[in-house]
Amino acid sequence: MLSLDFDILWVSKCTYPAKHVIKKNYHDYYQIVFILNGEGEIILGNNVYNADINQVYIFKPNVEHIIKASKFKLLNIVELKFYCNNTISESLVYQLPSIIKDAGQSIRTAFINIVEEVKMQDKYTEHIINSLLTQIIFSLIRISDQETSYSCRKNIDRVNYKVYRTIKNEKESNEPLTAVIDYIRQNYSMEIKLNDLAEMAYLSPIYFCSVFKEKYGVSPIQYLQSVRLENAKKLLIGTSNSITSISERVGFQSVHYFSRFFKTHEGITPNEFRRRNQDFIIRDFRGDITDFS
Repeated sequence: MLSLDFDILWVSKCTYPAKHVIKKNYHDYYQIVFILNGEGEIILGNNVYNADINQVYIFKPNVEHIIKASKFKLLNIVELKFYCNNTISESLVYQLPSIIKDAGQSIRTAFINIVEEVKMQDKYTEHIINSLLTQIIFSLIRISDQETSYSCRKNIDRVNYKVYRTIKNEKESNEPLTAVIDYIRQNYSMEIKLNDLAEMAYLSPIYFCSVFKEKYGVSPIQYLQSVRLENAKKLLIGTSNSITSISERVGFQSVHYFSRFFKTHEGITPNEFRRRNQDFIIRDFRGDITDFS
């Protein structure tokens, strides 16, 4: 039996007002977007899709993407951001298509249940969300199989065992880089120097940067800053801490540099990001979020 395991980073039900744009960005984790209703565009790389009810979009690591509400109507979505914690999970999620055009009622219900579960926030929440995400992944694979008539997936255990072995071998050959990634994710708030990361990987700084960028699509420092940025966004939405406090907490040495960096990557200031997102995320979590008609 296949066992999936995920590290859930973010769950939100968002109502983007007309003309709202989440500017082009990318990250090292997976992001799944479910369209509840409304109108807008999802841009993945060079592909533009018209957002429609019950669609599912899978943003894979380091793929640039944009979310846009239409000029005249809002866009309601559920977002999940997560890492895959084992190679089976990685292989299954990675092989999913970028878009499922009609996920159906059962998957819609699973996304709504995940958002409802976030409101509970007890010792069972993480396990239940993992279970619901597993249900969603397998349901999406089933739909993908039906759409593509890909007959060799009939024996999914056999196929994914081969994928598992391939990814496992690749992972073993990249263990030093995996250790660096884990270190950054756990210690991003501290001062981290390039030479120290290279030393962890037993490589020279120049060669370390080369192999890191080849594997992850960004430099080690760019990856570090992206981790800091994502954690800063969580704190901006989830706390009332000052901008200065948040910038220091996630590892930026200067609040002025943090504000410039944030605006360069998000298109708005940290204060504006907090205002927009607290308005439509926190309120939704506290209100009636079961009626998405």
